[in-house]
Amino acid sequence: MSRLIRLNLANNKVKGMNPFTNEESFPNLKWLDVSNNKLTEIPALKCPKLEYLNLSGNKMEKVNEGWTGHANIRILECRDNKYKSLAPFKNMPRLEVLYMADNLMTSLSGWESLPSLKRLHLRKNKIEKMEEEVPELPSLVYLNLRSNNIQSMDMLARLF
Repeated sequence: MSRLIRLNLANNKVKGMNPFTNEESFPNLKWLDVSNNKLTEIPALKCPKLEYLNLSGNKMEKVNEGWTGHANIRILECRDNKYKSLAPFKNMPRLEVLYMADNLMTSLSGWESLPSLKRLHLRKNKIEKMEEEVPELPSLVYLNLRSNNIQSMDMLARLF
């Protein structure tokens, strides 16, 4: 499948992503949707041209020890999983849009190494306070915190 550019595997019973950890399997893949499957972790993806990845609805809470981020992903959808922080998504220098609604995040920490992030969706998480020091995100223009339980926004003014 060396010429494949777009692959939609959504709404199946996929449990693993081993074919995507071999550099020769999908060298030209740019768009991958594996939402609503049975995945338990993000693998060490070896799809060098991948720009869009949808992992939503898998109830994942961890990443494979080989996952070190991805150099070219621009849009990552990871809604309806069990992630507690943004730390697993570090080392993604081209990431512009991150959808993390319906997870278990309690803070905004972990986005230090996302210099291109423009849109961050954190709707329906467990964020209650926004008082901690947050690194500056020079590209951020949209932050969705709807349906959290935020009681203090002291730090929000320092973001923008």
